[in-house]
Amino acid sequence: MQSGTTRIIGLSAAFATALNGTMVMPLIVMALSRIPGITESTATLVASAEIGGIALYCVLLPRLVKHGHFRVALGGVLALILGELLTHFADGIGMLSLTRLVTGLGEGALFSLITHDVAAETEAERIWGMINLAGGVCMGCLLYFLSTLNPQSGRGTLFLWLAAYGALLAPLVFLIKPKTGQEEKTQAPVLLPKSIITLILFVIFLVYGVQAGQWAVSGYMGELSHIPVSTVGFFLAISSIAGFVGAIVPALTRNPAHRLRWVALGLLVMAAALYLFFNITGSAPFLLGQIFVNVGFYIVTPFMTGLLTESDKDGVLVMRTLIIAMLGAGVGTALTGELFADGGPGLFSWLAIAVIGVALICAVKVFHWALDAIRKAGSPATGQTEN
Repeated sequence: MQSGTTRIIGLSAAFATALNGTMVMPLIVMALSRIPGITESTATLVASAEIGGIALYCVLLPRLVKHGHFRVALGGVLALILGELLTHFADGIGMLSLTRLVTGLGEGALFSLITHDVAAETEAERIWGMINLAGGVCMGCLLYFLSTLNPQSGRGTLFLWLAAYGALLAPLVFLIKPKTGQEEKTQAPVLLPKSIITLILFVIFLVYGVQAGQWAVSGYMGELSHIPVSTVGFFLAISSIAGFVGAIVPALTRNPAHRLRWVALGLLVMAAALYLFFNITGSAPFLLGQIFVNVGFYIVTPFMTGLLTESDKDGVLVMRTLIIAMLGAGVGTALTGELFADGGPGLFSWLAIAVIGVALICAVKVFHWALDAIRKAGSPATGQTEN
């Protein structure tokens, strides 16, 4: 059995590598939009093909890791690096979309390593919190580095650096060891009602959609606020690193009865930050709004994913959750360009806040059920109820 530290390092490296493209989505969209023949709205659609690749892997190959752990790890790393390299050289909407799809397939394989490893863990939000915190800070440091590069014509060297980053973290990904048969037999997943699973998936869809949509147009908000491009990149990097501080909350939470209050706080922080970001121009509102959107997001998502993980015997359920998350992110990214262009930042912010309100209502129902299950069981477990 791996030591806890080695395990977290490996999982965090896989998480940071799997976030390779999606975390720097604003920079990817802006780089693609500088290619002749590709508009800003088209660039968001091309970029969303990467998210589609992640979802496609989750649909077709969620159980492959159980039978070929090393092959999945190696294939994921190679697909990610190859996709980034090809994006640097490819031209045309179709070919660029294909290269982003290949990158997404690699990222999906890396995500499957994580979900299979943490499946059926009790208090899984603590593990997800640690993974988000360590892996996210690592990804944020890359974003900070990319923001310090001198502005370049065309797509620049962005995709070459993303490929190099994936290669640098690849050895750490192989620290994740496959589970033994005995370990899998001793893990008994908590069972959730299908209605609760559906609500959790819906909350994840909404939250990822809002966060990804806001993230995708953050570069354009920087332009509206008359912030230099280099400063926008720097602010995005800082907000990314600072935003992962939110993951400290689930990483340190030890009482499942407190989940609802933290999830509600995270969603309220997101809503307030969205209003600030889109309705008040200037450097300070841009930076603070971006930071707290991310803080709220990384408070909420480990709790939602953690509750599902406790009910997942082999990682497939959470992989399907990832499909919903990436679908939400893809829809948010694809729709944001048109909504932002047609309605402006003010209307877009209120639509996003309304979506967060719906997510809050659903989250209240989910964690009220979980709290009732705790009381009935008379223990910190979530419960063994199933429809």
